[in-house]
Amino acid sequence: MAVKVVMPQAGQDLETGFVREWLKAEGDAVAKGEAIAVVETEKVTLDIEAPAGGVLLRILVPDNTETAILSTIGIIGQPGEDISGID
Repeated sequence: MAVKVVMPQAGQDLETGFVREWLKAEGDAVAKGEAIAVVETEKVTLDIEAPAGGVLLRILVPDNTETAILSTIGIIGQPGEDISGID
């Protein structure tokens, strides 16, 4: 089952942050807990860890792009998995 990678809330009053760099590319295998991206808010820069093992199926927010806190920035699942219903 596919799992969303979410932009974390790294401060109470923040509404947006930046995906600074993906450490993995679409199609790369990832292990649960492995660093897969670097994000930045006005308060902190941190690594995003994979919430599940599998394959990074889709990157929804590219490098150096601002996005809303708690929005989906990527999707991890199994090779060939249908992710059309996930936003």
